[in-house]
Amino acid sequence: MKNFVQEGRRLELNVGTGKKSGDPVTVGEIVGVCVTDADANGNAVVDTMGVYLLTVVAQNYDSTNAVYVDEAISVGDPLYDDSGTLNKNSAGVLFGYALEPVAAGATATIKVKLAAK
Repeated sequence: MKNFVQEGRRLELNVGTGKKSGDPVTVGEIVGVCVTDADANGNAVVDTMGVYLLTVVAQNYDSTNAVYVDEAISVGDPLYDDSGTLNKNSAGVLFGYALEPVAAGATATIKVKLAAK
């Protein structure tokens, strides 16, 4: 097909300077994990599919009281990018799904299935 560009799993995106290979990133509504370190212009190759070991915080945001509250993560729970932290705050961008549990209030590195868009 003459108009095919690429599979679309790995994209070169501007993720901002300082991002390293293995870092979770969100660009607009596109989520993924850096495959390469960001260059001087902030561009990196980002994998947008798969399962990765990522650090998550077992918290959610209580908007009524404007505080974070400890909340356990169960297998299958959606995880959101909340200003660079993966947690249960659905005001963030859907990042993926927990494949392992995390006790309320704990920070842990677990398997996360990316939310492919």
